Parts: sequence; C-alpha cells; structure tokens
Amino acid sequence: MHYADQQRIQEEARQKKEDCQKEQEAREQQLTPEEKKAQEIAAVKEQARAEGCPEEIIGLIDQNEETLDFVRDYAENKDKPIPETVETSTGNGAIPHFLQWDERWGYSSYGTSTIASSGCGPTCMSMVIVGLTGDTTATPYRLAKYSEENGFIDEENNTYWAFLDSAARQWGLTCQEGMMDEGILAAELQAGHPVICSMLPGDFTDGGHFIVLTGYENGQVTVNDPFSISNTEKTWNYSDISGQIKEMWTVSRG
Repeated sequence: MHYADQQRIQEEARQKKEDCQKEQEAREQQLTPEEKKAQEIAAVKEQARAEGCPEEIIGLIDQNEETLDFVRDYAENKDKPIPETVETSTGNGAIPHFLQWDERWGYSSYGTSTIASSGCGPTCMSMVIVGLTGDTTATPYRLAKYSEENGFIDEENNTYWAFLDSAARQWGLTCQEGMMDEGILAAELQAGHPVICSMLPGDFTDGGHFIVLTGYENGQVTVNDPFSISNTEKTWNYSDISGQIKEMWTVSRG
C-alpha cells in the first residue's frame, strides 16, 4: 500500500471517529434532565457491579437517588476505618440528623444486611442519644452493634422494638412507648422530647421504617428521616402522616 493511501485511510478513520463523537455529543445535548439522570444512574450501577458492590447496596438507588454517591464510592470507602465519634453535639436537646447510608458507617454489616439498608432503628436511636446526652460516641455503628450483641435484630434484619427502650436505658434516658393524640404529641415535642416512630408504608417507606419527630408548630412537624435528606429538610402536616404511624416512643432525659 502506498504511503498516500495509508494517510488517506488514517485520515478517514480519524474523521469517522470525530463524527461519531460529535453525534454522541449532539444526542447528549438533546437529552432531557431525566434522561441524563437515568444515564448517570445506569453508569453508576454498571461500575458498582464491576467493583463487586452488593446488589442490596446498588438497589438503594432505586429507593432514593440521594444514595447515588454512596453507591458510586463503595469500592473507595468500604474498607475505611469507622469513626468512633460523630460531629460534636452540645447535648442541649437539638437532635442531629444522621443518615444510615452515610459513607462513614453505611457499608458496615447489620445482621446479614448493612446499616445503609436496614439500620434505620439504630440510626434513629443514635440521633436521639447524641442530641439528648451529648455523647458523640453513640454513633449509628455503635448502636447497630449494640442491637446485634443484644439480640434485637431478627432473621430478616428488622430491628425489634424492644431495642429502643433498652438502648435508651443504656444511655441513661427514659423511653415511653405509646401512641399519642396530636395535643399530647405537640406538648412532648415542644418540651424537647423527640419521638421515634415506626412507620407503615406511605410517604417514608414501602415496607417498614423508623423516623424521629423533632418538633411541632401549628399542626406541622419536623422529621429526621435516616434514609432521606429531602424528607428531613421539609416540614410535614401532621394530619398527612399521622395515619402512617404504627407506634411511638417518646424519649427524654431520665
């Protein structure tokens, strides 16, 4: 083959590659934000599977797209040491928000599952203990281990309700189980007593879930949802979620 022919073939190949790249860029520019997000999710799932990420963790994206970075960072962060403390708390009753899928502890096991997937109960109790006592060693990881060591997790990785009272007493707190009408709930929250709720399917879960009610004003409540940032950042009409509450635990200083 003559040198000129080789140059022509190489030039044609280069031009074809450039044309393909331009076509790809044009297609991407035409995608809607929803289509771009779907592409990103698909790419993260593919990468995660290639890196050996468990399907249980990959599936978190389908439950809440806020977990996208948590899944993306699996290989990089799964073996990092787990911090012994959380951020500083004043212990003045303000309840911090922790996520069960926080990269500091979310990849850790909980039963045969992970804290990210199944650790809503320990994470809620961690928030309450840190807020009421100021004990920053009461991390979601430590509460998950307390639950495991004391037999408060069942074969399906659900946390038994008895865990809440036991953990509260372990940290010198009082935990009162029982449903309340709205007036009593408002008084408890306004007194600085957070209320942990076991939730039925609805706005917060398709199955079962724990959340923390942290405040009440004019018929609206604030919520710390260990699985959702967006649910935590908004206020909720109590009348809209009260029917989704299966049980309540009011926690206060002993």
